[in-house]
Amino acid sequence: MNNLPTIQDQISGQRQYDFVAKFNYIREAGTDAEHRAADTICQELAAMGLQGRLEPFTFPVPVIQTASFTVTAPYQKEYAATGCGFCENTPEEGIEADFLYVENADAISLREAQGKIIMLNGPVRGPQYQRLRSSGALGFLCVGGTPLDAGEKRIPAPVCLPNRPETPCMPGASIHYLDAVELIAQGASRARLTVLQSHDVHTSGNVAVRIEGRDKKDEILTVTAHYDSVPAGPGAYDNMAGCAIVMELCRYFQANPPRRTMEFIWFGGEEKGMLGSAAYVKAHEDELSRHRFNMNIDLAGQAIGGNVIGATTPASACALLEELGAKSGIGMSVRHNVWISATNTFAWMGIPAITLNRDGFGMHTEHDTIDLISPWSLKRSAVLLGTIAEALSESEEFPIGRDIPEEFLKKLDLQFERFE
Repeated sequence: MNNLPTIQDQISGQRQYDFVAKFNYIREAGTDAEHRAADTICQELAAMGLQGRLEPFTFPVPVIQTASFTVTAPYQKEYAATGCGFCENTPEEGIEADFLYVENADAISLREAQGKIIMLNGPVRGPQYQRLRSSGALGFLCVGGTPLDAGEKRIPAPVCLPNRPETPCMPGASIHYLDAVELIAQGASRARLTVLQSHDVHTSGNVAVRIEGRDKKDEILTVTAHYDSVPAGPGAYDNMAGCAIVMELCRYFQANPPRRTMEFIWFGGEEKGMLGSAAYVKAHEDELSRHRFNMNIDLAGQAIGGNVIGATTPASACALLEELGAKSGIGMSVRHNVWISATNTFAWMGIPAITLNRDGFGMHTEHDTIDLISPWSLKRSAVLLGTIAEALSESEEFPIGRDIPEEFLKKLDLQFERFE
């Protein structure tokens, strides 16, 4: 009888939970709190006898100096607004123009946008911004918040364009959902928008540690998660729980050396637009041909939910992932698509990649705390991903090729374009 301990025996949900508890604070990218978190991750690795390396990178941060939005017809009222980072500045006196609500910024709604200040029904996303550019609009409003907000939550949250445009073409700002409803109800037809901003430079960093493979060390598998949070909350579910899984699997493979080299990476700056993973693939460009697969975790740890693997891979890999998931005995489903996560920078470079997500509550809110994290759930997700990682590492020939579907690569091109 084989009495060797299995991955189920060696993975601890409580140890992961205790790790998450060390980060019960907001870790916005580029802040002292994020730097403190990186130091703590390095200390955890040192306690395991591993030397983590910090790979710093810099990124621009918008500094909003003035942001205002005023309806000038058929009534006069100024609304609370925040400038949209990386947008074009208005003149100091602002711009005044007719006002138009364009909902999803679809082609029909934008037909009358030329020369107007327009309002969308939510945040600005990459494809929308491209449509705004070609519409001839003079400026835009995006909308945030919910109809249930009160007090400080009625203040529009800071927003940025999804990718920093090298040449921004129009100014933009954000207003609150309830104010947007009032604009529509009151028939706002003309408005003035003022946005003035400059830029600062902040520093974030990736923490990484490499466990060299036994006999296929020239091939690299990565296990990744991001450790920064949004400013609204401490990000236990999104995504310190994912970081705990990476740490637990690092511990497991340290004790059970893999055939292929495994790199464990904690990304900074993900919430600012996947900055950490982009910095990693750029810094490691010379070795990307050796990378075989990226396994990312983004959203994990809550008991009530379900495991989903988003697979930006060849279609043939989905059946293999389902087979390996079944081997773990832990429920999961596979969705063959482009996932909005740090894994996309690897896929964009032609490296097949997956992201493990678990359904949950409170993402990007003050409710995203350790109170909702479950050691039971952490263990299951770590065992699931660890089973997949171990099978891929131990295979004689790596079973997943690099033929990522062309339609996925086109989506990634659009996601990472710089609006040139």
